[in-house]
Amino acid sequence: MPQRRVTFLPDRRSSLFDEGISLRDAALELGIVIESSCAGIGTCGECRVECHAGGTPPSSTELDVLSPDELARGIRLSCQALVQDDCTCTILPESRTAGDQILEHGVASSFALDPDCTKRPLHVPPPRLGEKYFDLEALLSALVSGPRAAVSAQLPLDVMRAVPSVLREKGQSITAVLDQQRLLAIEPGDTASLLYGVAVDIGTTTVVAKLIDLRTGDVRAVSSALNAQEPYGADVITRTKYLIEHPGGLAALQRLIVEQINRLVAELCDKAGVSRSGIYKAVLVGNTIMQHLALGIDPRHLAAAPYTPALQGPVTIPAADIGLSINQAGVAYFLPNLACFVGSDITAVLTTLNLEESSDLQLVVDIGTNGEMVLGSKDGLACCSSPAGPAWEGASISWGMRAAHGAIERIDLSDGDLAFRTIGNLSPIGICGSGLMDLLALLVRNGIVDTTGRILNGDEIEGRCLGTRIVSSRERGNNFRVAAVGEDKWIELTQRDVRELQLAKSAIASAINILMKERGITPGDISRVHIAGAFGNHIRGQDAIDIGLLPGVPAERIHFIGNAAVAGAEAVISSREARRKAEALAAMVEYVELAGRQDFQEEFSSALLFPER
Repeated sequence: MPQRRVTFLPDRRSSLFDEGISLRDAALELGIVIESSCAGIGTCGECRVECHAGGTPPSSTELDVLSPDELARGIRLSCQALVQDDCTCTILPESRTAGDQILEHGVASSFALDPDCTKRPLHVPPPRLGEKYFDLEALLSALVSGPRAAVSAQLPLDVMRAVPSVLREKGQSITAVLDQQRLLAIEPGDTASLLYGVAVDIGTTTVVAKLIDLRTGDVRAVSSALNAQEPYGADVITRTKYLIEHPGGLAALQRLIVEQINRLVAELCDKAGVSRSGIYKAVLVGNTIMQHLALGIDPRHLAAAPYTPALQGPVTIPAADIGLSINQAGVAYFLPNLACFVGSDITAVLTTLNLEESSDLQLVVDIGTNGEMVLGSKDGLACCSSPAGPAWEGASISWGMRAAHGAIERIDLSDGDLAFRTIGNLSPIGICGSGLMDLLALLVRNGIVDTTGRILNGDEIEGRCLGTRIVSSRERGNNFRVAAVGEDKWIELTQRDVRELQLAKSAIASAINILMKERGITPGDISRVHIAGAFGNHIRGQDAIDIGLLPGVPAERIHFIGNAAVAGAEAVISSREARRKAEALAAMVEYVELAGRQDFQEEFSSALLFPER
């Protein structure tokens, strides 16, 4: 097959590619990531580039998604534009993935510092001529004579091989590295001052890592990034579909996430002035499919009924087995999952709370592409999940985008008209999830959108606040103008956008309603609602209530707990008690399966409606 040179601007990166490759795939091979929440099937419209020469004519998908003006300017969807000659294209700023806001912190835990991973300096008595003496047995004898004497007799071969030389390097003075009473390594001399761990939250959209000094419990550094798997799907089901359809897809996705964690670890070490060799443990949490992918386990059986995960966990393995670049003797510990689509990230969240000890009913909700929720008290905990899709992250919304520079993140009513704020105080280029919720709640409260989700006609709302912002056309129906982005161009919320947001909010609301129904309670019985996750941390509780996403509790009962998943991972790496609590919670939480329930379909249909005002 003939090859053509493809050049990407403004990066000025180019290479030869087979004729017929898409511009998106060519960019990925060069390490250039272009926004594409639909994984390159042409439905999201995010991967826009300006093609200067060498592309195939616009596809039918592009003709539907792009305006005539955009097509005339050479704007193309990089997933649809195929290379047929030497090609040069410019990646548009809005198609980049840089500048995203990532939530790195959550609630602080109250666990006492007592990590599983410890170091013990030892002096091993030297051998004497005529004594029956074995290096390894002498080492073990010195270990069991100290505190926490129980040590597993199953030793790594690397330790056995190292014993003779390490014992003699510093005159029989060594440091033993242990984790849950397993001997991981021995080091010459006293190295007890170097003992670090990393806590990692592997989210579908973002990955957050913290470097913890296990001697003090202090967080030495925090780093985060967008999930490197994002080009292969904005949600885990799309990524699972990718690996099913592409040979080598599982290995590729596993490599991407591990390499990304390694990059974050390198950043942490640079920030703190610490060597990777000083990191002996990684505690990782994430949704069930992300955990499978990080371990290199095929998650395809989770994607179809009866939705079966390969394992619950917890999992403790040598970190090197999955390619993590920490100390060569280090371990990786994955918290246990709660259920098929309720992952170890929620286990970590629960570890930071005390629902299982509370007399009052409490609700925990993580609003993401896969909504996860837990309801309960000391009388029992129940969890479920519901696929909300990526609408709240801006995907499938006409002017939607992630929380990045230029995104409208806050919308209010001021002097009878809209007032908005963008991330970075830049000119608006789209609306992120928190802005979408602000806008939707505002339109519902002011009667611009009725209970069915219909944007009313201008003549139906004559004289009503904001009515002049509604524009109508036979082809596109009613749209609501938010902000001008040029002389004749507006950021708008379309009728189709409202329908997408209704589906997303109904997925969360109906799942919560099922949990309440199982418990036989009403919203008034819930004493506290904990909102976890990056998106939840940026919304207003009253907005979520007004659109019917959350139960109708008083707004003061809603509490935002930030990235409680990484906070839970931090607690577990720092405390045996936290780790034991996490493992106990995984065993005690009941799972409520929604698939196939007739009442779930009824609840979902009902929850599509907006509350009466």
